[in-house]
Amino acid sequence: MNRFGIIVFALLPFCACQRPRTLPESLGAIFADHLQRIDSATILDSLHVQWTVPVTARMATVFNDSIYVREYTRIKGQLAGALVMGNKDSIDFYEYEIHYMEKEIDSISHGIGESDTIHRYGTLVGCAYYVSKYKKSAMDSTVLFIDTTSTVRFTDFMDSSLRRTVKLLR
Repeated sequence: MNRFGIIVFALLPFCACQRPRTLPESLGAIFADHLQRIDSATILDSLHVQWTVPVTARMATVFNDSIYVREYTRIKGQLAGALVMGNKDSIDFYEYEIHYMEKEIDSISHGIGESDTIHRYGTLVGCAYYVSKYKKSAMDSTVLFIDTTSTVRFTDFMDSSLRRTVKLLR
């Protein structure tokens, strides 16, 4: 056997025995890393993937529509307050915003049925997790977005959820 064959034969056990990490294992490592940055005394006990949903253009359009409707409702409440107070400038502004948003909501709502359901942007993942610190434990949950390159995006949601959970342990 030549030297190259011996080297390949010696390295084969290290390369061939590795299995790919599962989604919960990968997310557990990410959660543990973020948790250590937030509070090094807190330990991630377990992480459970509750659900996964593929994100397509249709789902993105539904989210967009939901956000517009939420903001529309908020502005209608502000308009009601301005009407009670008799604030003419605010009333004019809120009426303009409501009129504009009604057109946008109609446009987005009609676009939902025509949106693409084939091409994926990524996956939305709902996770529940348990953390502990000084013999106290707490459970919480959050949502993550994993893009098509398997990169976790918008980790601010995860971090704010972890911070909230760590506060429960004080």
